[in-house]
Amino acid sequence: MDELNSFTFHHREHLDWLNELNFYQDQIKILQNDLLAVLHKKADSLSIIEHLEEYRMILLKKLEIIDILRHQIILQEKILSTDLKLSSDLLWDHRELRMKVQEFEKEFDTMKQNLRRFAAYND
Repeated sequence: MDELNSFTFHHREHLDWLNELNFYQDQIKILQNDLLAVLHKKADSLSIIEHLEEYRMILLKKLEIIDILRHQIILQEKILSTDLKLSSDLLWDHRELRMKVQEFEKEFDTMKQNLRRFAAYND
């Protein structure tokens, strides 16, 4: 059987994704602390506070996306556990979910670089 079409491959990939989402959730906590450090140093600057609020909202949105992705992964795991064969619909959903996870990772890394640059500049 083709590895891409195997239950084991899909299950393993789901577990990897869930671990990665946990990692990104932890990263968000660290980034929030970085923003708090900037706030404590620059609390009197309105423009800095506006930027901090923008980043705070971005991080909250990232947490929402993590929750949505986690829910979709768990749903696929439930389907895998009840389905006796991998249907083309399930394979398509899996590929689509993989693309969403990869897109999230790419966007997160870009956002993290920008936030870290902002925090370092205002440290």
